[in-house]
Amino acid sequence: MASNNINRRGSFLEGAFILTIATAFVKIAGLLFKFPVAYILGDSGMGVYYHAYEIYNFLAVLASMGLPVAVSRVISETLVSDNYAEAEKIYQVSIRLFTIIGIVVAAIMAIFSNQLAFLLEGNSYAGDSIRVLSVTALCAFIMSAQRGYFQGNSTMMPTAVSQVIEAVIKLALGISLALVAVRAEAGDSLASAAAISGVSAGAVCAVIFLFVWKKKTDRKEKELISDQPVRSGRRIIWELFRIAVPVSLGQSVISFVALIDNYVIMHILQEGILIGRLVLLNGYQMLDTDANALYGVFSNAKSVFNLPSAFIVPFTISILPALTAAFTRGDQEGVGKNMTNCFKYALMLAAPAGIGLFVMAKPIYGILYPKSDLTEGAPMLAAFGIAVILYAVVSITGAMLQAFGKATRPLISMLAGGAVKCALTTGLLLVPDLKIKGAPIATCVCYTVMILMNLFFLRSYIKGCVKSILGSTAKTLGAALIMGGAAYLLFIPLNGWMGLKLGGAVAILAAGLIYIALIFAFRIVTLNELKNIRSKG
Repeated sequence: MASNNINRRGSFLEGAFILTIATAFVKIAGLLFKFPVAYILGDSGMGVYYHAYEIYNFLAVLASMGLPVAVSRVISETLVSDNYAEAEKIYQVSIRLFTIIGIVVAAIMAIFSNQLAFLLEGNSYAGDSIRVLSVTALCAFIMSAQRGYFQGNSTMMPTAVSQVIEAVIKLALGISLALVAVRAEAGDSLASAAAISGVSAGAVCAVIFLFVWKKKTDRKEKELISDQPVRSGRRIIWELFRIAVPVSLGQSVISFVALIDNYVIMHILQEGILIGRLVLLNGYQMLDTDANALYGVFSNAKSVFNLPSAFIVPFTISILPALTAAFTRGDQEGVGKNMTNCFKYALMLAAPAGIGLFVMAKPIYGILYPKSDLTEGAPMLAAFGIAVILYAVVSITGAMLQAFGKATRPLISMLAGGAVKCALTTGLLLVPDLKIKGAPIATCVCYTVMILMNLFFLRSYIKGCVKSILGSTAKTLGAALIMGGAAYLLFIPLNGWMGLKLGGAVAILAAGLIYIALIFAFRIVTLNELKNIRSKG
């Protein structure tokens, strides 16, 4: 029986809670990695670092983002009927398939690293970093099958522990190698590659750990294998690609838009956009180093946006198998409950983070990046604060559509949002008073378009729980706005008494405590609800 399964199918909230704790650890480790590395490499070196990462994201996300979603959804559907033999076959097929794809992607990154760096980014310094990241790309594909299998079982612990392993090794090795490279005066290209080496080493260790965990669970689950019919490998591959392709294309649209943003930003800052001798758009005629430094500031602000946004991922990962199982069983009450809880808990994290970044952008940027350009960085961080809240809604509505078998719908909304973002980024970049600060504004508009379209696609599924979702959303946003106002009012005198950084830190801490109190005062969540978090959702 399923109750004997080492991969006990836990509740949506339990899985989200486990992954949220892991994400918190990973992000703290990431801060301990990224901010010291930013200090070591400087704005120019970080520009190279981020350029390499955007190319890696595009090539890896093109296939890998949809793969764990596909494995998770297919296994979740299979386990509704306790067909553990087919679940095991799905895992074996996906491991072999994704490894082959990963080898191809890694080979492209390793062999054509310099060409990719120059063609896609206009930055010839990122080649060494892309070669190092090719190992990470291969590991990402293998982990897609591994993590998708465990997530389909609604057990999030293996994914959580593997993420922690990645973070710890990246932190220890990446900073050490970056320091060695900078002290050896290796230059921006090799120093960035040295820092990224820690990322690849962490990914390799995470893959090994997940294989060990899977082997351990196999020994404890042999009695669960039954004589139920099992689909052929060809049918499993078809089902995986049927789900994975639209999800991956949707995710790759965002990465592709990011690459276009980078191309547009760098070329307009330096020379404008040219086709042969035809000048389509005039640039700002910046030197390579100045444009790279400004892009580094933009990327610093974007990396802060990525921090709270990452805490939404546990909810999208956990909601998919839970909603898929409830929808497959025809459990409308379970579907509504899971959707309501997903909106509530995701916004409970995203709303205060986003409003806090908007209100306290200047002290936060100054604290995190003391050597960076505060005048350029703070306004971009404020705009990214609004984007945090919008991204949360985009992510959870997209995951819900995938759980309901409507994987092409998020792709349509992402294509529309991506088109808007590309056009708006180009237009705002040409406004002299905005320049690169227009890029995060375009991001907010992009996410708004995607939200409206996703909600339209969800209208028939969400109508039974609209009232509860709107009620919890209103209370959560109200608490976050009060918190933001308190932070701003506290910061004004504290800035004069303690200075920007210390005064900002005290105001942020006080506002956080106020928000926690408001959560319980507004009954957004209760103590009894937290105690019962392990109950079936």
